[in-house]
Amino acid sequence: MNVLLSDSVREECQREIVRLSQSDFSVAQARSIQNKWGSQLGSIVLSSAALQKKAQAKLGEGVWWVNEKSLQQATPHQVAKLKSQWFADGPVADLCCGIGGDAVHLANRHHVIAIDHDPEVCQMAHANLVNHVADAVNRIEVVQGDVTRQNIATDRWLHIDPDRRSGVTRSTDPNDYSPTWDSVIDLITRAPGAIVKLAPAADIALIDGIDSHRVWISLAGTVREQSLLCGEMRNAFAQSCEQDLCVFDRSAIVVDNDGSFQVFTADSQSTANSTDKPLDYMVDPDAAIRAAGLTEGFANSFGCQLLGGPSGFLTGDDAVTLGRNELAIVERVVWTGSCDDRRLRRELRARDFYPKRIKTRGVSHDPNKLEKKLRQCGEYPITLWIGRTGKGHYAAITRPIEG
Repeated sequence: MNVLLSDSVREECQREIVRLSQSDFSVAQARSIQNKWGSQLGSIVLSSAALQKKAQAKLGEGVWWVNEKSLQQATPHQVAKLKSQWFADGPVADLCCGIGGDAVHLANRHHVIAIDHDPEVCQMAHANLVNHVADAVNRIEVVQGDVTRQNIATDRWLHIDPDRRSGVTRSTDPNDYSPTWDSVIDLITRAPGAIVKLAPAADIALIDGIDSHRVWISLAGTVREQSLLCGEMRNAFAQSCEQDLCVFDRSAIVVDNDGSFQVFTADSQSTANSTDKPLDYMVDPDAAIRAAGLTEGFANSFGCQLLGGPSGFLTGDDAVTLGRNELAIVERVVWTGSCDDRRLRRELRARDFYPKRIKTRGVSHDPNKLEKKLRQCGEYPITLWIGRTGKGHYAAITRPIEG
């Protein structure tokens, strides 16, 4: 059964979305839309209008068909564009495609068949693909159905985004995903290569007979997803990012709001030296590096030591190696000592400093409360670091590296 909207209906609904998104719409306007288009389609029009600014902030410019759940689950445009560049030439199947956040970028480079089990989601995905893909009629196909029952050609690359919601909450266990993890494995074993989108905290076992690599991706400091690269996708990723993966089984990618990115790859089993006090520089690796379990690999690569173990901050004294590091926050230490409240106030006032940013690890201090409490200590902004080494706590005041 074809669940997609006709061109005329889709275009008229889109005009309503654009009109209603210009300002808050009234109850009467909402009722009129529901009466005109019915409950299901009317709800899509109203949610798309109400969420249009949020959708554009996450997905990019243009008109987007969304509802609350689908927008939450959609991939940010910076991340979707990056992943689309990893696919080598050839057609792609985007399974569990949602509203098409990934498919839009895939279709700008490949022929894409986008499949989802939810009819409403398919309607939104089709509208989004038509809106955002040049020559969409020849480059995309949207299918509503069970992804495990589709006759997908074995020459197609796969992008799979299983539903990670178990009931009302998201699950980090792939065995709770839909389709099931066994079904996902069956799909990727029949494809030349695949990307499977996982929760950042998901832990999976190696798949017998399939070469794989795990990638954690952050955007503006927040981890957005873990991607499992399977089969030939591992090599395609390495070539696209100009990385020599060798025997490494995981990477971290730090993406900025403008789409620029940095890739870090290291041995996840490596260990780093520890110290009990801050050195010349304080270092906090990006969240993707920590999520990937590469904190100690990062420390070894950049000449750092651990403060309070792998979960704590790092510290180092090699200005040349650390420099302006785009994979971490790195600042020069100007004072270190006790995190006693009176001592901190005294040191800040003596230097005319106030903490514009407070970073904590392994301690119970509330950064927001501390910022308010210490705001009146001075005029010049600094970063205050508070952490734990062994049984004791420490504090460090830092300034940005100059030059």
